[in-house]
Amino acid sequence: MSIILAQILFIKKRMFKFNSRFIFILLVLSLLNACVQVKENTDQKKIKKGPEPVPVVTPVIIEKKAPVELAPKQRDVLILLSSSAKSYQKIAAYISAELGEHAVQIILSGLPAQDRAVIEDIKISSTTQIVALGLKAVNAVKDFKDKQVIYTEVFSHKGLLADNVKGVSSLPSPEKLFKDWKKLSPGLTKVAVVTGKDLDLFLNRAKMAAKVQGIKLIVEQVDTDKGFIYKSKKFRSDVGGQWILPDNRILSAKALKDVMAYSSRRGRQIVVFSPKLLSFGGFFYVTPDLQAIANGVLQRLSESTDKPSIPGVSVLPVMNHAMGINHNIARQFNLAIPQEYREFVNAK
Repeated sequence: MSIILAQILFIKKRMFKFNSRFIFILLVLSLLNACVQVKENTDQKKIKKGPEPVPVVTPVIIEKKAPVELAPKQRDVLILLSSSAKSYQKIAAYISAELGEHAVQIILSGLPAQDRAVIEDIKISSTTQIVALGLKAVNAVKDFKDKQVIYTEVFSHKGLLADNVKGVSSLPSPEKLFKDWKKLSPGLTKVAVVTGKDLDLFLNRAKMAAKVQGIKLIVEQVDTDKGFIYKSKKFRSDVGGQWILPDNRILSAKALKDVMAYSSRRGRQIVVFSPKLLSFGGFFYVTPDLQAIANGVLQRLSESTDKPSIPGVSVLPVMNHAMGINHNIARQFNLAIPQEYREFVNAK
């Protein structure tokens, strides 16, 4: 009996050891399984989270700006006057007022030796731009190959023009003249002009300007004041007007008075170039606008700075002029002065 109890106790002891070991193994397996699940969950979270987003970098575009063009630096300009005539001095004053310290004025004295010395000094100077006022001045400097010469107050341009020698017209604007004349005298259809030679450039422009206003311009070119008188008296009676240009090559005081008296007697309207001629029967006068001429010179100076030649047309036209109307002559022709022209009546 004691032996059986001993065996039973032994078996229970063995069973207890087995059960303890079994329970321990189960506990270890449970812990391992829990670790695996935690690892899997962690891995799943990492997979769900995905990779970190790559930051987007916006490229900076640098605009390539065009180079800034600097205005040409103003050079010193020599203004050469043929004489101390008022028109030369006024134009020179307008130009000098704009250029300031860059303008230098010289007036030719009329003394040959002294003027030759002055011209020689100009020739060897560093000055590259010259404004010549009057024929005497432009003739003195027109052959300077290393200088630009811009001239005005010259009637005929024959023998003067070159790439580095160009002009600004000093004659009234034919475009404005015929426009004004047609408004003052709507029935006008034919106009005559008698001039010296070598004015083809200006006269062709005048013909076109007259045609625009429905006026036929008849041109006669002569050599002397006698020729001026003769041709002026030969025009047919249907020529309603005569435009007298300030051409001193063919004009004299006697010729002017003779032609104006003749034309007035035949009922011909006369456009003259000076207010002083209104008292001799002139209908109205037109004179160059000196400020407009100076502006044309300044334009050419600006366009030519630091360039090998003077760009543009040979003679720059001026599109404006001053005018004055003889009210008594207008009344003789039974012409009503339009409102916009009243300010020019008897203007001096």
